[in-house]
This record gives sequence, C-alpha cells and structure tokens, in this order.
Amino acid sequence: MKSKKLWVGVALSLLLMASMVPVLALTSCTSKSTSTTTTTAVVVTTTPTTTNATPQLGGTLTYYGQYGNGDPPSWDCVTTPGIANTMWENPYQQTLLTGDINKFGPRGNDDFSFQYALASEFGQYYGPNLATSWTMTTNPLGVIYEIRPNVMWTGNSNISMAPRALTAADVAYSLNRDLTDSPIKGLYGSYIQSITATGPLEVTIVWSSFYSQWESPVGLDGGVQAFIIPQEEVAAGANNWQNQVGTGPFILTNFVSGSSATYTKNSNYWGSTTINGKQYQEPLISTLVYPIIPDQSTVLAALRTGKIDMWAQVPITYASSLASSSPDLIQTKLSSCRQDDLHFNCIGNSAFNNEAVRRAMYVATDLQTIANDVYSGGIVYSWPIAPGVPEFTPENQLPSQDQLLFNYNVATAKQMLAAAGYPNGFTCEVTINSSTTTYADTTAMLVQEWALVGVTLSINQLPDASYQSAYSGVTYADSVMETYSTDDAWAPLYSDAKGSEGCSTNDATYNAMYAAAQATQDTTSRVAQKKAMGVYILDQAYQIGFANPYILNCYWPWIKNYYGEVSAGNYTDIMPMVTQLWIDQTAQSKGQQ
Repeated sequence: MKSKKLWVGVALSLLLMASMVPVLALTSCTSKSTSTTTTTAVVVTTTPTTTNATPQLGGTLTYYGQYGNGDPPSWDCVTTPGIANTMWENPYQQTLLTGDINKFGPRGNDDFSFQYALASEFGQYYGPNLATSWTMTTNPLGVIYEIRPNVMWTGNSNISMAPRALTAADVAYSLNRDLTDSPIKGLYGSYIQSITATGPLEVTIVWSSFYSQWESPVGLDGGVQAFIIPQEEVAAGANNWQNQVGTGPFILTNFVSGSSATYTKNSNYWGSTTINGKQYQEPLISTLVYPIIPDQSTVLAALRTGKIDMWAQVPITYASSLASSSPDLIQTKLSSCRQDDLHFNCIGNSAFNNEAVRRAMYVATDLQTIANDVYSGGIVYSWPIAPGVPEFTPENQLPSQDQLLFNYNVATAKQMLAAAGYPNGFTCEVTINSSTTTYADTTAMLVQEWALVGVTLSINQLPDASYQSAYSGVTYADSVMETYSTDDAWAPLYSDAKGSEGCSTNDATYNAMYAAAQATQDTTSRVAQKKAMGVYILDQAYQIGFANPYILNCYWPWIKNYYGEVSAGNYTDIMPMVTQLWIDQTAQSKGQQ
C-alpha cells in the first residue's frame, strides 16, 4: 500500500484516493489482532476536564470541525468519497473498528494520547466498535469479524424504514457496495477476493493478497467509505440527508446549508460508559451541533464567547489573543501532523545525485530559524517520521552522522561541499506552488542561507495547475517543495523511492526494504522494519524536512470527562470522546452570557 498522504495544493479530500496498492502475501499464524508496541504522542500540555461531580445528562455541544468551513461535499461517502464527508457522518454512521480510548488513552493505560489520526501505524490502538473482535486467518488468507449483537438501526420514517437489528448481512452488503459503487474501488478492491456474511453475526473477508493496512478500508473511516449503511437508505438515495440511517450515538435531525447540521441523541444506542463507578448510557449529551462557518474570524469570535464549545484545529498564532480575551478557555498544544519539505531531484540533477551534496545542504539549512520565522515554532526534527509515530527514532538515538544533519554550521557545510567536489558551490532551482505562503517564505530564507556556502538558489513559482503538472510529472529541474502528513510513516517512506508521482529518487536498497515491510503481517515486526527505513531515508537526505507546526485544541472547562483526545479514527472520528463527555450546563450558560 502506498498510503501516501501528500498535500501539494490538492484538495484534502483527495488524499485517500492515492493510498492503496496490493502487495504480495506471506504466511502467518491465525491470531487476534493485538500488539504490545507503544508510543508517546507529541503534546505540550493537556488539561483533562475531569471531575468527581455527578454527570449532568443532556445539554448541547457545539463543535467546530476540521471541515466546518463549508457544506458536506456529500452525504454518501461511497459514491463521493472524501475525508471531509466522514466528519459529518460519524455521529450516526459507524465503522467496524475504532480507536480504543478507554484501554489505551489517558483514561486507560495512557500508551497513546489519540491526538494523531489512526493511520496504519497505530493498528495496535484499534478496538471494537460494530465488530466485537476480529481474527486474522491464513486458510483462507483474510480476516473474520464478529459483529456486535443487539445493535439497532435507528430507522427513518422518511424512507419508511422501521428500527431493526443490525446483521452480518448488512455489514457484508455495505462493504461490498464499496467494491462496486466507489469511484476509488480500484485502489483497494484488487486485494479483496470476497466479503461474505458467514453467520448471523459473522463476516469473513478473503484477501487475494496480504494488505498491510487492511484495517483502514474495511475497519476505520479510511480510504474507502467503511461506514456501515443499510440497503434501505441506499435504495432511497444515500446522498439525501433526510434519508440517513445509522447505528451510532446520534440521529441526524436537521441540516441547513451554509448554517449547521444538528444531531439528536439516539435513545437506543448500544454504547455505555462508567463514570465514578456508575454506568451511563451513551451519549450523555442530548444534542450535537456542527456549525458551518466559512470565515475564520467569525469562528474565533464564537469560540471566544463560548458560542462554540470546542475547536480542535485552532491556528497556533491565536494562542496569545485567546489567552487574553478568554483566559478560562483551555488550550492544548499539539502537532498539526503536516510538514513542508524540499525534495531533491536525485535523478536529473548532477549535484543532487550526490548524497554528500544533499547532506551538505541539510547542514547549510538553519532549520530552527526557519521553524521560528515561518512556522511559528513547531517540531524541528519531524522528518521522515514524526515524534509520536511508533516508527520514530529520537534524535539522540540516530547514528552520529545523521545527528550532524540538524547542526546548522556554515563552515562545516562548506567543507562537506568541497569534499564532494563543489568547493565553489553551484547553481540550482526550487519549484514551488505560488499559492502556498509557507513555500515562498521558506525558500526565500533558503536563498539567503545557501548563498553563504556558495550555492545560488533560484525560485520557480508556478500557479497551482502548472505546479501540479510539474510535480506529478517530475518535470521540475532540481528540487520541489511539497507537504506531507506526518502521522503515517508510509507517506514519506513510499514516495522517496519510486521515481514516479512527483518522486525523484530510485533507491534499490530502499525499495527492497519497503517491499519487505509491506509483506510483513506481524505489526511489531513491521514497525521495527519501518523504523529502520526512516533512519535510512534520513541518512540518504533525499529531502530536507522543515518544522511540523503546532496547532491548538481549544475547549471550555464546562466540558467534563474529556482528556484532550482529537481523533479515534483515521481522520475525524471524535465520537468515542463525545459520547462520554458531559456538560456543566450552568457553567456553560454563564460562560455564554
């Protein structure tokens, strides 16, 4: 699987469409999908809004989501796949798996903060949802899901559907629909041989070949739709918001284009949680509202005044003003999981074909100053794998020659260039998307910094369409600026060695490492392999990674039983947290006055 999540001016919803290819199968023993690998997420401060008070039931949570700046692209994630759709459907439609926040998060053993999206790197933190368990099999090669009993579809009078029980046949129908109706079915369907209900509450998926990130398309809100949808909704028209049916904690009860979506508590929801020794049916709140607000200043004003209770994607630049205007607002600083980098053309350029030259340019780059001036701080060492991802190697554990890359030193860089055969430097070009401000600001600084070691860098600014063409066709001259997701190690690790799709390297050693990791079924072993891959890629210096900026998760203290988690799914699944939190409605009312 490529699992390459690359933003280069492309709409975010297109990320998942480039995330899947089949790999060769290897034999493994049948086992439960478990692992003991742990990691530490990058979080500066987290303030759980815990309390010993008795939860207040009811109330409304107004949550501004990552894609709240516009209407949902669709209410049907199959026929119109995209990341943005998942946010709007998560409250009422569910997946087979989800992040197990109660076992692995701060309210459990605290192995993981759930402040990263659950890409395949975090398979050990998946837990049951509509499936209570899943078993990997070898004969046939695949996975068997045991479906949760006594789960009810809400029904919908608009389509004359009465509430009824969820069955394995429902699950098989919904997943099979992905294989026939999704425009991106070719990206994942080739490794699936069949999806069948093999019992009233059992679904068997048979693979034609092993797929190391299998959980995402058939378990989480990943590259395929993955939500389980009833046939009645599809027959009535799944893209009509009034036809929606789910098994989740909420029911979509109103949608006003350009204004908001409103979700009401599902009184027949199967989930429950225990607080202070007492069990409560989920969700504890009565109403969830997703406002649609295109203007960021309007969102900030609503957050400052408590009209919005939570916003998990606040730009870090607003930290000081929010602290001044709204001192009670809780701010949690966390990684944005996005990073710009400069990708050397290691195929067509003679200078950058030389590893020693690439390493010299790394040392000639003042990463800390660029981080401060362009990215308002952030995590300087976050390439090719970010802190918090299991495959990450801390800087002090890197080989000494790779630790050197992060020590900006003009004299050392000059010496390295001279030893590589360029005592007088050379001339080169970087191609950037003119619409991306950070690209322009970063490369402007590189022009000045590289001049100190005798390297003359020119900037080729292209409009978006021309940039995309140059990037995908590898027609840029010497280097190109690009942006990656840093919460999925497959993203940078794939693209560095394929010589296509914008990638200008072709490393046989790395290609073999990648293929071996893709074919490894054991999660712990695969993590170790990818960790070695990350060190190797850094050592080769195919790219210079810049700062991984921080963002803010902001929420008001009247939200209780919340531990700062931002995602229990591939992207935007906040439901496991929302269903367990409760609201001090008296404090909320006072705060909104």
